[in-house]
Amino acid sequence: MAVTDAAGERWAQLAPRDVRGLLGGLSIRWWIAGGWALDVEGRCEHGDVDVIVLRPEHEALRRELAGWDLRIAHRGALRPWHGGPVGPPEYAVWARPTPADAWHLDFKIETVEGDEWVYRRDAAVRRPLTELGLVVDGIPFLAPDLAELYRTGSSDSASRRS
Repeated sequence: MAVTDAAGERWAQLAPRDVRGLLGGLSIRWWIAGGWALDVEGRCEHGDVDVIVLRPEHEALRRELAGWDLRIAHRGALRPWHGGPVGPPEYAVWARPTPADAWHLDFKIETVEGDEWVYRRDAAVRRPLTELGLVVDGIPFLAPDLAELYRTGSSDSASRRS
């Protein structure tokens, strides 16, 4: 498959419970991020579902979603992810069950150092992995202050730890 333009792609209208159904059996850790992490009660419509996974575990994602159409999304282009690590500066993988389907998930691959998550835009912003998120109705969500950090790009909303 060739590199394609990411603009104008269709997204499935999934809710967090749908994501739990799709990813609940994975052996890796994951958290719903983006707008859903700020709206865990589902009061607003969201155009896509962002899901974070940890860089040390991300290659298992490809193996566990074997058969899915997985594309590395970078600088407005989508290219097939056939294997090997997705490495900086790339950090996003779009996923859908088949090429005919709308996109289901936008995986964000997060940096980890030791037992800490590291914000990719400011390495001074860190969080112990044990405090990265919360679970609501059996669904893991990114901590709201970290979701807000990604939304605004300002590290003022997240605690700094070293």
